Amino acid sequence: MACTNRLIKFVRKDEMFAGEFRPTLDRAQEVYELINRYVFDNGLNPAKLHIKRTRGYWGMCHGDQNAVGNFFTKEIILTNRFPNLSSFVAIMAHEMVHQFQWDVLSNEREAQGLPPIMSHGPSFFAWREPLAEYNIPLSTKL
Repeated sequence: MACTNRLIKFVRKDEMFAGEFRPTLDRAQEVYELINRYVFDNGLNPAKLHIKRTRGYWGMCHGDQNAVGNFFTKEIILTNRFPNLSSFVAIMAHEMVHQFQWDVLSNEREAQGLPPIMSHGPSFFAWREPLAEYNIPLSTKL
């Protein structure tokens, strides 16, 4: 029998829909590392995570460019309250897809003379199926 990976075990926890979830930085780091490992094949460089009270958004991926012009994610900001753990995981995955767009696709696009990308277009929704394998919805709405 095949061994179930840690992300599948994590998203099957009973607490996923158990009510309000207040993330800690350690829990956010754990979720980030699981998604990076199993969905992105550790293809994302670790981003600085921030948990803080926000108004008007659940999460935000903040991209930047370094001195030599490479695109990188400066930070991922997540609000400090979610309806449940499942929502938190979905928002983390959403922001990580934006990180992939910025860190990977934007650098590829620049080499082709195209502008950087961080959008809710086809390159964003290309991650819908890989995330769905772990019962993580990819949406622009919570």
